[in-house]
Amino acid sequence: MGTVLDSALIPKIKTIISTYGKNVVFTVHGISEYDADEGSVVDSGSTDYTVKATPPENYTRNLIDGDMIRDNDCKISISASGLLFTPENGMKVTFDNQNWKVVGVETGYTGEDIGLYSMQLRR
Repeated sequence: MGTVLDSALIPKIKTIISTYGKNVVFTVHGISEYDADEGSVVDSGSTDYTVKATPPENYTRNLIDGDMIRDNDCKISISASGLLFTPENGMKVTFDNQNWKVVGVETGYTGEDIGLYSMQLRR
């Protein structure tokens, strides 16, 4: 159960990102399962989720080390409220007709609950 702070902040985060954010598409792959009868792995496919995100922000020069953060990496944040998936490394993200890959995820707590996810993206 969340705190009073969760109750106050989570709706505000969702409203701000929904109002000022841009549409991004997350491609979420289903769980692959082994089919003993067929003797093979069956892929359950993928699902695309369109959500609002903060506009992509480039990393400042002093943070780019060429390893953990590279040139052209960017970061976005999405509201965790009502999200039907949990962002994770390796997910494909599409916006502005460009495909990106999630290479880092940070959870932003508003108290006891997660209010938003911030992600590092790479092409």
